[in-house]
Amino acid sequence: MKYKGIYWTLFAPMMKKSITRRFDKDLAEKAIRQGKKEYQRLLAKADDLGPGNPMATNAYFAYVFAGAWLGSGKKISPDQMALVMTDVLESRLLRTVFGMTDLNKAPKKWEQDMRKYEAWFNAHGHDYPVNWNVSFDESRHSTGSFYYFTRCPICEFCNREGISELMPALCSTDEVMFRLQHGKLHREHTIAGGDAICDYWIVGDRTKEAEPSHDNGSITGAGT
Repeated sequence: MKYKGIYWTLFAPMMKKSITRRFDKDLAEKAIRQGKKEYQRLLAKADDLGPGNPMATNAYFAYVFAGAWLGSGKKISPDQMALVMTDVLESRLLRTVFGMTDLNKAPKKWEQDMRKYEAWFNAHGHDYPVNWNVSFDESRHSTGSFYYFTRCPICEFCNREGISELMPALCSTDEVMFRLQHGKLHREHTIAGGDAICDYWIVGDRTKEAEPSHDNGSITGAGT
């Protein structure tokens, strides 16, 4: 992947503040000092996801935190790193950014975003095949947004780099992000957890009751 320093510049001070508060200043300084080198190294080895890819930000976000975690010498456990990620997402800046979306008012927002990604992949996926494979099943839920992935390049890369233990922490940030957008994520499967899919059913947090799936079986064709 092409190196983009803006992600490190933005998140490094927030990570340093969180690690200092939760652990100590020396560990925070080491994580950030060494972490930038690790972030650069990870990007140099990661698959190119393609210019204009609407999902590429997810990978940059993941590799920033992976870099800091590796920079700490793995002195921070994956579960503890999940707390650092949450601190960053709940910073004043990102709470403001995410809070601009209200999933009670725009319940189909994420399905619409994933349709845009699907269109990008249909146009460019032959040149950048290592990417997310997204599918939709409108029959499963009548409320909110529902989609699922049968391939995750972040998971594949972390497995290849021998840092798969960080994946559950990275996956957990989805719930935080949607919560900050006044939403709730209902998820039954993750690729990182050994399942064939990562499923996303996202509803507004004022939805009184999440309706059951129209189909009690598994998603047809997932993982194929």
